[in-house]
Amino acid sequence: MTSWASGRRELLQPPNILCYLRILLSLSLPFLILSNSLTAHIWAAIIFTVAAVTDYFDGYLARKLSLESDFGRIMDPIADKVLILTTLAAFSLRGLYSGYWLVPIFARELIVTFCRIGWLIDKKAVGAEMLGKVKLTFQVVVLAFAIAYVVALDLGLSELITESLRWTMFGTLIITLILTLVSGYSVFAANREILQSPSFAKFTSAMGVGLLPIAPGTWGSLFVIPLILLTAHSVWLYILTGAAIAWAGYWAVSRLDLSQNKDPSFVTVDEGAGMFVTFLLIPLSPLSLLTGFLLFRLFDIWKPFPARRAERLPGYWGILCDDLVAGFYAWLIMWWVFA
Repeated sequence: MTSWASGRRELLQPPNILCYLRILLSLSLPFLILSNSLTAHIWAAIIFTVAAVTDYFDGYLARKLSLESDFGRIMDPIADKVLILTTLAAFSLRGLYSGYWLVPIFARELIVTFCRIGWLIDKKAVGAEMLGKVKLTFQVVVLAFAIAYVVALDLGLSELITESLRWTMFGTLIITLILTLVSGYSVFAANREILQSPSFAKFTSAMGVGLLPIAPGTWGSLFVIPLILLTAHSVWLYILTGAAIAWAGYWAVSRLDLSQNKDPSFVTVDEGAGMFVTFLLIPLSPLSLLTGFLLFRLFDIWKPFPARRAERLPGYWGILCDDLVAGFYAWLIMWWVFA
């Protein structure tokens, strides 16, 4: 009871409440940005400003009140990423810039955040670097100019003003992209030793969610659905993402001791790769996502020929290939029904 009460108090600490608020505000921004209403865009500007300010105050309160915690260290970067990535995606959908500009930004933020969570679980907290903070500042500036540009268009301001805002936004976006790539390299270069730890390899092979005590394979299958949705607009990006997941599994599993258990239940990166096979070139909708998920899980459990034979392959290939077979069977039905 004491542990539960202590955990509840940590969840409700003021810095963490500000993180929850930032996430909720962030999720409202795409709807406002994609609206054609001036009022909605002004509200987007106000909400974005409030959300960005909470990023400063949650850290300030945590330090001032000595309320820093592992949970807060996980929630703060997640809240930041939700704010930045959802807003960047919304402006891309609105046509301000191509979605391809966002691919390296999304990849860096998702991979680094995933690694930081894994390192933190391994009791190896890695603080934000100064370069990362500068990168975040430029991301906020890009979005501020994007909002200002949309509002200027709504107000019918002169072409000189609107074009100045648009080109300033693009210039800042280029700087942001460079900082994103350089800061991402810096994080991994500075933490090479942690990347090689067996516990981080286990976390990676589990995609984090495989460490949950109940239905790890199901959680692993669900985990990649947001990545499927993010990459489905480009077949090459989709294939590269699926291949990257499969490669990450090879990298991680090759660092595990499989002498006692050839296919540990916590390894779920193979389910992630299999799900990418299931939805290749399939039109996505709530119905197709649910159907594909259920079909993949059915074939993954049933293991029709040659899935069980594929399980006998040595090392990682035996772990991976039966899920690829399950994904292929699911894909055949999905293609027949939805394509």
